[in-house]
Amino acid sequence: MKKIAIISDTHNNQIILRNSLRNENDLDYIFHLGDYYDDLKDNIDLIQNKIVIQVPGIYNPKYLDGTLAKTKKVVLDDWKFLLVHDISDSTKFQRESDIILFGHTHHPTYEVLKGKLFLNPGHLKRDKDRGYEASYCLAEVSEDYIIFSFKTPSGEIIKQHKLVREELEDK
Repeated sequence: MKKIAIISDTHNNQIILRNSLRNENDLDYIFHLGDYYDDLKDNIDLIQNKIVIQVPGIYNPKYLDGTLAKTKKVVLDDWKFLLVHDISDSTKFQRESDIILFGHTHHPTYEVLKGKLFLNPGHLKRDKDRGYEASYCLAEVSEDYIIFSFKTPSGEIIKQHKLVREELEDK
Protein backbone atom coordinates (compact mmCIF):
# COMPACT_ATOMS: atom_id res chain seq x y z
CA MET A 1 0.00 0.00 0.00
CA LYS A 2 1.35 3.42 -0.97
CA LYS A 3 0.87 6.40 1.34
CA ILE A 4 0.50 9.96 0.11
CA ALA A 5 0.29 13.17 2.11
CA ILE A 6 -1.87 15.59 0.11
CA ILE A 7 -1.30 19.19 1.19
CA SER A 8 -2.18 22.60 -0.14
CA ASP A 9 -2.00 26.29 0.61
CA THR A 10 0.81 26.22 3.15
CA HIS A 11 1.49 29.96 2.64
CA ASN A 12 4.86 29.79 4.39
CA ASN A 13 3.47 28.48 7.68
CA GLN A 14 6.37 26.20 8.53
CA ILE A 15 5.04 25.32 11.98
CA ILE A 16 1.74 23.85 10.76
CA LEU A 17 3.40 22.25 7.73
CA ARG A 18 6.08 20.56 9.85
CA ASN A 19 3.56 19.40 12.46
CA SER A 20 1.42 17.84 9.74
CA LEU A 21 4.27 16.02 7.98
CA ARG A 22 5.72 14.76 11.28
CA ASN A 23 2.52 12.74 11.77
CA GLU A 24 3.21 10.66 8.68
CA ASN A 25 6.47 8.76 9.14
CA ASP A 26 6.02 6.13 6.46
CA LEU A 27 5.00 8.25 3.48
CA ASP A 28 5.91 7.29 -0.05
CA TYR A 29 4.73 10.53 -1.69
CA ILE A 30 3.93 14.13 -0.87
CA PHE A 31 1.60 15.94 -3.26
CA HIS A 32 1.66 19.74 -2.77
CA LEU A 33 -1.17 21.46 -4.61
CA GLY A 34 0.24 24.94 -4.67
CA ASP A 35 0.46 28.24 -3.03
CA TYR A 36 3.93 28.26 -1.64
CA TYR A 37 5.06 24.77 -2.58
CA ASP A 38 8.62 26.02 -2.05
CA ASP A 39 7.82 25.66 1.66
CA LEU A 40 8.83 22.02 1.27
CA LYS A 41 12.42 22.98 0.41
CA ASP A 42 12.90 24.12 4.01
CA ASN A 43 11.93 20.65 5.28
CA ILE A 44 14.55 18.36 3.82
CA ASP A 45 14.46 16.19 6.94
CA LEU A 46 10.74 15.51 6.44
CA ILE A 47 10.74 15.00 2.68
CA GLN A 48 13.86 12.85 2.50
CA ASN A 49 13.26 9.47 0.78
CA LYS A 50 9.81 10.58 -0.40
CA ILE A 51 8.69 11.39 -3.91
CA VAL A 52 7.51 15.00 -3.94
CA ILE A 53 5.16 16.06 -6.72
CA GLN A 54 3.91 19.62 -6.77
CA VAL A 55 2.07 22.17 -8.85
CA PRO A 56 2.40 25.93 -8.50
CA GLY A 57 -0.28 28.14 -7.01
CA ILE A 58 -1.59 31.49 -8.13
CA TYR A 59 1.09 33.41 -6.21
CA ASN A 60 3.92 31.76 -8.13
CA PRO A 61 5.17 34.09 -10.90
CA LYS A 62 5.81 31.08 -13.15
CA TYR A 63 2.18 30.01 -12.72
CA LEU A 64 1.09 33.47 -13.79
CA ASP A 65 3.35 33.67 -16.85
CA GLY A 66 2.71 30.06 -17.89
CA THR A 67 6.34 28.86 -17.68
CA LEU A 68 5.40 26.20 -15.12
CA ALA A 69 2.79 23.56 -15.88
CA LYS A 70 -0.40 24.18 -13.92
CA THR A 71 -1.25 20.47 -13.83
CA LYS A 72 0.56 17.19 -13.27
CA LYS A 73 -0.66 13.68 -13.96
CA VAL A 74 0.35 10.78 -11.72
CA VAL A 75 -0.63 7.11 -12.05
CA LEU A 76 -0.37 4.85 -8.99
CA ASP A 77 -1.75 1.29 -9.04
CA ASP A 78 -3.81 2.20 -12.13
CA TRP A 79 -5.45 5.16 -10.32
CA LYS A 80 -5.09 8.28 -12.47
CA PHE A 81 -4.50 11.40 -10.38
CA LEU A 82 -4.56 14.96 -11.67
CA LEU A 83 -2.88 17.56 -9.47
CA VAL A 84 -3.85 21.20 -9.89
CA HIS A 85 -4.07 24.29 -7.70
CA ASP A 86 -7.07 26.06 -9.19
CA ILE A 87 -9.80 23.62 -10.25
CA SER A 88 -10.57 25.77 -13.30
CA ASP A 89 -7.18 24.76 -14.73
CA SER A 90 -8.21 21.09 -14.75
CA THR A 91 -11.13 21.09 -17.18
CA LYS A 92 -9.39 19.79 -20.28
CA PHE A 93 -7.65 16.98 -18.33
CA GLN A 94 -10.55 15.71 -16.21
CA ARG A 95 -11.76 13.17 -18.77
CA GLU A 96 -8.56 11.13 -18.55
CA SER A 97 -8.34 11.28 -14.73
CA ASP A 98 -9.99 9.33 -11.92
CA ILE A 99 -9.11 11.68 -9.08
CA ILE A 100 -8.77 15.45 -9.36
CA LEU A 101 -6.77 16.89 -6.47
CA PHE A 102 -7.03 20.66 -6.09
CA GLY A 103 -6.38 23.45 -3.60
CA HIS A 104 -6.98 27.20 -3.71
CA THR A 105 -10.33 27.39 -1.88
CA HIS A 106 -8.95 26.25 1.52
CA HIS A 107 -12.18 24.24 1.84
CA PRO A 108 -11.72 20.49 2.44
CA THR A 109 -13.76 18.70 -0.20
CA TYR A 110 -14.54 15.09 -1.09
CA GLU A 111 -17.11 14.70 -3.85
CA VAL A 112 -17.71 12.05 -6.49
CA LEU A 113 -19.29 13.57 -9.60
CA LYS A 114 -19.81 11.92 -12.98
CA GLY A 115 -17.33 9.15 -12.28
CA LYS A 116 -14.59 11.42 -10.90
CA LEU A 117 -13.45 12.15 -7.36
CA PHE A 118 -12.80 15.82 -6.63
CA LEU A 119 -10.70 16.25 -3.50
CA ASN A 120 -9.33 19.33 -1.79
CA PRO A 121 -7.28 18.60 1.36
CA GLY A 122 -8.00 22.02 2.86
CA HIS A 123 -5.18 24.35 3.87
CA LEU A 124 -2.20 24.60 6.20
CA LYS A 125 -2.10 28.40 6.15
CA ARG A 126 -3.06 29.06 9.78
CA ASP A 127 -5.24 27.46 12.46
CA LYS A 128 -8.36 28.76 10.72
CA ASP A 129 -8.71 30.49 7.37
CA ARG A 130 -11.76 31.44 5.30
CA GLY A 131 -13.89 29.78 7.97
CA TYR A 132 -12.13 26.39 7.75
CA GLU A 133 -9.80 24.72 10.23
CA ALA A 134 -6.35 23.72 8.96
CA SER A 135 -6.29 20.23 7.41
CA TYR A 136 -4.49 17.90 5.06
CA CYS A 137 -5.31 14.48 3.65
CA LEU A 138 -3.58 11.13 3.88
CA ALA A 139 -4.30 8.73 1.00
CA GLU A 140 -3.57 5.02 1.41
CA VAL A 141 -3.59 3.59 -2.09
CA SER A 142 -4.12 -0.04 -3.06
CA GLU A 143 -5.14 -1.54 -6.39
CA ASP A 144 -8.80 -1.94 -5.43
CA TYR A 145 -9.47 1.00 -3.12
CA ILE A 146 -8.08 4.16 -1.57
CA ILE A 147 -8.67 5.32 1.98
CA PHE A 148 -8.67 9.10 2.32
CA SER A 149 -8.24 10.44 5.85
CA PHE A 150 -8.69 14.17 6.39
CA LYS A 151 -6.57 15.17 9.38
CA THR A 152 -5.80 18.09 11.64
CA PRO A 153 -2.17 19.28 11.80
CA SER A 154 -1.85 17.27 15.04
CA GLY A 155 -2.79 14.08 13.15
CA GLU A 156 -6.33 13.65 14.46
CA ILE A 157 -8.66 12.14 11.85
CA ILE A 158 -11.52 14.54 11.06
CA LYS A 159 -13.26 12.31 8.54
CA GLN A 160 -12.45 9.28 6.45
CA HIS A 161 -13.66 7.95 3.10
CA LYS A 162 -13.03 4.67 1.33
CA LEU A 163 -13.15 4.93 -2.44
CA VAL A 164 -13.57 1.76 -4.50
CA ARG A 165 -13.14 1.69 -8.26
CA GLU A 166 -16.80 0.95 -8.90
CA GLU A 167 -17.71 4.37 -7.49
CA LEU A 168 -15.90 5.97 -10.40
CA GLU A 169 -17.93 4.27 -13.06
CA ASP A 170 -19.64 7.05 -15.00
CA LYS A 171 -23.36 6.72 -14.37
